[in-house]
Amino acid sequence: MVWRLIPTLLSAASIVVLSSGVVRAQEIQLDGIVVTVSKIDESAIDALAGASTVSKETLDMQFQADSVSKILNTIPGVATQETARDTAQAVNIRGLQDFGRVNVLIEGARQNFQRSGHSANGTFYVEPEMLQRVEVTRGPTATIYGSGAIGGVVAFELLDADSILKPGEYAAIQSRTRYASNGDGKLASGTGAIRVGNFDIVGQINGRWNRDYEDGDGVVVPGSNDETGSGMVKARWRPAEGHEITGTIVDFNSKFVDQAEAGGSLRDTDVDNTQFTLGYTFSRPDTQLLDFSAKVYKNRTNMEQTRLTSSTVPIFGPNPAFPPVPPPFTIIGFDTFPAGASRNFTVDTEGVDVFNTSRFEFGSARMALTYGADAFRDEVSNYDLYEGGDELTPSGKRTVYGSFIQSHWTFFDRIDLIGALRYDNYEIKGGTTNLSDDRVSPKITAGVTPVEGFTLFATYAEGFRAPAVTETLISGLHAPPANFNLIPNPNLRPEVAHNVEGGVNLKYNGVLKQDDAFRAKFTAFRNKVDDYIDQVYVEGPNPAPVFLDDTLQYQNVRNATLEGVEFEAAYDARSWFLGLSAHHIRGTNDDTGEGLYSVPADQIILTVGFRAFDEKLTAGARARFVGKQDRFVEGETAASAHADAYQTLDLFAQYEVNEIATLNLNIDNVFDETYRQHTDQYNSPGFSARVGLTMRLGAD
Repeated sequence: MVWRLIPTLLSAASIVVLSSGVVRAQEIQLDGIVVTVSKIDESAIDALAGASTVSKETLDMQFQADSVSKILNTIPGVATQETARDTAQAVNIRGLQDFGRVNVLIEGARQNFQRSGHSANGTFYVEPEMLQRVEVTRGPTATIYGSGAIGGVVAFELLDADSILKPGEYAAIQSRTRYASNGDGKLASGTGAIRVGNFDIVGQINGRWNRDYEDGDGVVVPGSNDETGSGMVKARWRPAEGHEITGTIVDFNSKFVDQAEAGGSLRDTDVDNTQFTLGYTFSRPDTQLLDFSAKVYKNRTNMEQTRLTSSTVPIFGPNPAFPPVPPPFTIIGFDTFPAGASRNFTVDTEGVDVFNTSRFEFGSARMALTYGADAFRDEVSNYDLYEGGDELTPSGKRTVYGSFIQSHWTFFDRIDLIGALRYDNYEIKGGTTNLSDDRVSPKITAGVTPVEGFTLFATYAEGFRAPAVTETLISGLHAPPANFNLIPNPNLRPEVAHNVEGGVNLKYNGVLKQDDAFRAKFTAFRNKVDDYIDQVYVEGPNPAPVFLDDTLQYQNVRNATLEGVEFEAAYDARSWFLGLSAHHIRGTNDDTGEGLYSVPADQIILTVGFRAFDEKLTAGARARFVGKQDRFVEGETAASAHADAYQTLDLFAQYEVNEIATLNLNIDNVFDETYRQHTDQYNSPGFSARVGLTMRLGAD
């Protein structure tokens, strides 16, 4: 692949290594634009919902992230789940994750990859170097932004030519190299952009090489190494005023060794994720009735695995000494899973999203009417000859489509009323199962700004999530030594969320000095999910075979309730800045009264920093305080064990040497804390210093 040529292309470290990214008038984080709340561009601080955004300037200046988890974990109400043995990520919003409860989008394309295992059931792959902006909307308040998002939406916007080209330039090239001390991590990245008339294009190639990292105790975490390459091309053409056509191709390839748990089978793994998106928009100030957008996409994630070790397991069958039906089972032989045996997991997602906004004015009142439709289809095709076929991650098809309408009224620039309806329909096919259902979900929001800079809002919104293919069709025996049976449930009902949410937005300039700015957002919510789907122990239609420990099935838990508060604030005085985010979330299975394992730990994050030397230097620190999570019945495996509290400190600095070169330094986990994030399988990395060099050349 192209990314394998990176070491040659960047063999001279003196050629471009990472764009400057220093912006003299950096906006406060909550001023960033979000669209996932209402499909209308608005700043996060003005959105009448729990919404956050992270700009490219912050991504470059503070994070230099090797994974998007480092970014997402700083946003209130958001947590991630990852495993050292895989480069995938999973997102948890307000205690909801897996099987599409959080709608993850990369350039508008849904990320629906899933495989059954000992980690998250719903992951995605993305290269942080490609990102221009990260946007999060928490809760099912994004009624019109797609089916299933009862937890929320995470949208990743990729670089465009404007991210690379300065005003007046027609071409530019930049590159980035970075080294991380923990795990001997290396990054090489090259980006180029060209603008000719009404056409521009940007391309990027990346390579990452990581060895096994050490936790805070100096213990090497086996299997945490990987070799990952990626590339993207994004082209944009504006044939006439108001018209814009965009096409994007993304390719992500990662190689690592997967081991489900200590002592388990080792598998050489190759993941390839390819995405294509094509979009058209029309928007012009003199056409208030037309603000049109249409996008189609195709996303394929394919995981190929090859056994590196062999294992022998027993074969069970009916015992002829016991003729009654159903008969007891006994060991009737042994089978060997040979080294070299292969299996694969493939999910193809195709989708379309079309909508328009019409705007009207009636004296002191304004209305924005947004309406449209979207649809996607998942085709899951997996193969495993030696270990139960595709039973534990079953093959099948799921089709989901919906339509929506939303009106947003504004009166006297002080009062906002939003009403929306969304219709969803789905169908799941696999084997002899054909499952379908539909529903209409409402949303109503009211906001009032009694004095400038102070806004109160309240929302009631419902969300609808169709069961996934795996939840419906999973069937088979788990491989020894864990002896349990998994059975399908063709009678699963969809989940329905009923979310009540209220909040306050604060937006003030000139608080302590003329050019400072203060932004804050506080939200409180209570999300009651009917027919919540979870895996539970059951009795099968017949007595379980004697060799089985348990039988599991995905079922509708009658009700689950999640509630909590979130806070996010930022103050920027130009010479120094301060940020604070926090969340406190609780979740309960209303049938049993037990806490939900998926609920994240309480968290407070404090960020402080300064700018000096005409803002050529930006430096700061981020302290993260995470509480223990023991509010659930502890499982039998480490994957569902209680999590201890921990605190970490990260440092960051960026210095613009000149217009060509920029230096970055990040020190993660300064005090070498040993900790494990709740739901993660392995300890997180200990102390790590990362240094990067950015260089850029442009032509005008």
